Formats: sequence, C-alpha cells, structure tokens
Amino acid sequence: MKIGIVGLGFVGLSLTCVLASKGYSTIGIDNNKEKCKEISDGKAPFFEKDLEKILRSGLKKDLIISDNFSLLENCDIIFVAVGTPQKDDGGIELKMIKNVGTKIGDILKKNKRKQTIIIKSTVIPGTIRNTVLPILEKRSKLKAGKDFGLISNPEFLQESRAIKDTKFPHVVVLGGYKTEFMKKIEKFFLKLHPNVPIIITNHETAEMIKYANNSFLATKISFINQLSNICQKIPGANIDDIAKTIGIDTRIGKQFLNAGPGYGGSCLPKDMKALINFAKSSGIKPTLLNAVE
Repeated sequence: MKIGIVGLGFVGLSLTCVLASKGYSTIGIDNNKEKCKEISDGKAPFFEKDLEKILRSGLKKDLIISDNFSLLENCDIIFVAVGTPQKDDGGIELKMIKNVGTKIGDILKKNKRKQTIIIKSTVIPGTIRNTVLPILEKRSKLKAGKDFGLISNPEFLQESRAIKDTKFPHVVVLGGYKTEFMKKIEKFFLKLHPNVPIIITNHETAEMIKYANNSFLATKISFINQLSNICQKIPGANIDDIAKTIGIDTRIGKQFLNAGPGYGGSCLPKDMKALINFAKSSGIKPTLLNAVE
C-alpha cells in the first residue's frame, strides 16, 4: 500500500513521519520547494517533540518528500492536510483545499487505480459534500463512492505532543458513505491503531465533531479563567486548589483547567471564530460561544 499526504504542516508532516516510520510506503507532498528540500534533509520546518527523530527514521525507509503532485498517481490513499486559514470575518479560507481538490481530480481522471481521498483539513460542516466532492467529480468525470472514496477524518493533535497524539489518538473519526472504500479505510485504521475507538458517521457530523471538540476545550479554559477572576475578589481563595479538586471529578476531567492566559495556539481561536461565524450564517445566535470567546 502506498500513501500520499498533501500539505506538510503541523498535521500533515506529523502523519507523514509516523506512517513512514511504521514501514508504510509514504509520499509527502507540499508546493513549497524549499520546505520539501529541508524536510528531505531530515530537518523539520518547525519544532515539535520527537518530530525530527521520527522524520529521519522514515527517510531511512521508504519516505519520499516532493512538490510533484503527479507522484500521487501511484497512491492507494491520499490524505489532504492543507491549511484553512481564518478570514477577516472569522470564517475559513478554502482556496488551498479547492486548489488541491482540482489537482487530485485531474489525477483521478487519468488513473485507473481506485483511490481514497481522506480530508484531514479542518472545514466547516457541509464543506466536503458541497465543495470538495463536486470539484473532485467534475474534474475527474468519476463518481464518489463508486470510482473513488471520499472520507472525512478530523485530527485532534495538541501542540508539543503531536507525534504522540498521531501514534496514539483517543479516537478515530471517519465520515462518509458506507462503501467498499469506507470498509478498506476502517481496516487500515484498525491495523494502525488497534484498541482505539473508531466512529463511522456522515461527512457533516465528522466535520462538526472537530469543532465541538475544540469549542468545548476552549469553554473549559474560559470557564476556569472566569472562576479565577471571581476568586481574586475572595480573600484566601485558591483557584489552583479549586481546579485540582473539580478536575478529580471524572465528569469534568483535569485537562484544560489551568487558570492563566486565555486559550491560544493555532487551532482553538481559529476554530471558535469559524464555528461562531458558521452558526451566525445558519441563523443561530451562539450566545454561549460568544461568551466563551
């Protein structure tokens, strides 16, 4: 089995390195030639614990890094992990994923191999069905579910532990039609992550799960910071002891209960704004999400 990953950022490069280190024939694709050369030399373009170590391990095996999209013709599975940056109104920019979809559609058109396209990029509900799928079918002249597979597979990586989270995810979410392609990908993940729950659902639900996950984590952070502000008005009240104690309750959990700066990083702020924007465009006033932000 040959696997291609398009987009060698935080998510894509972590996945590429882990798959290659496990012995899968892997091709990492990015349109940035300088980045590809750097990665091919065993140097990660950003710091992540254990990333360079596992990258070099993969390069000693069957890992290819390139900016040549035509190499994807030989892949059985193609992961798409390009960025969906935030626009001024809080929504997400789909230019990169549309561009990649066009290129993959052209590859599908001239390829007799039945390939499966797996979208790992974070996109709002409806994007795969209403944007990605039409592009792939129009460019390839083929039918999703019959001639090629199209599956949503959101990631749940934390910065500073991306390699660990890629190796040992808490869950695998697969969104799409229940076809031969879905069965094939389910078997792939069962082998890759034995004993990890696999949730199979539709595209929209899979897309929403990612936003639900991150917005809940952001809610926990904003919640504990609100309590911290209250505690500052109570002589002797210790927010750290409060967080530690309520975190013992398994219904709450101890993670993301450290009072301090508001939530940050590359995902939570962007995903919160995207979900708020999506809710408003759907005619819903997201009162709680606005308060969390």
